[in-house]
Amino acid sequence: MDASPATISPQRREQIDNLVRTAAAAHGHLCPGQVIGVRMAILGLGLLGYPCPLGYPEIKNVVGFVEIERCLADAVATASGLRLGRGSLKFVNLGLLAATFHDLPSGRGVRVVSRDDARALAADYAPQESGDHARQVAAYRVMPDEMLFDVHWVKVDLAPEEMPGARPPKIPCQQCGIDVRSGQIRIVGDRRLCAVCAGQAYFQPMEEKD
Repeated sequence: MDASPATISPQRREQIDNLVRTAAAAHGHLCPGQVIGVRMAILGLGLLGYPCPLGYPEIKNVVGFVEIERCLADAVATASGLRLGRGSLKFVNLGLLAATFHDLPSGRGVRVVSRDDARALAADYAPQESGDHARQVAAYRVMPDEMLFDVHWVKVDLAPEEMPGARPPKIPCQQCGIDVRSGQIRIVGDRRLCAVCAGQAYFQPMEEKD
């Protein structure tokens, strides 16, 4: 290349580096997906007018969605402050390197999708690094947002029981008696059943071995 490609500002780079360190420590290792997830959180929340990580009370205004169960998901959670256990982060397994941030007060959401062609540009942004892994980690820290992501404005319809902090009434399964929480009761015929008794469990029972 005749000239170095354009990169992000030093202030943005400092924010990214700090959050990547935190995300990698929480996740257990540093990888390109950690950097992508951190940058998704910064970009998505920023487009909605929020800081990253979210502070209080702003964190009550946002629901996030991650579309893959890989490093990216942990990085989005760590960087944004959104959490599965609080109901503010949802996992929808589409197998895509994407995340959506939904602003509850405005009803607007922004979906940030990782661009596959960013990998091919990594060598231009980190020529000093050897190996694809190191190149991508370094390049993704400095590449402009438009080189890394496609952005789409979206609307997300959340059922009342999916809202952060929602506490739908517990309903006992009419077969096994266990209390079903979070609005996850299944209606089978005229009976209210848990997913297991309704035959919709993710596992198959096995007999215990002596």
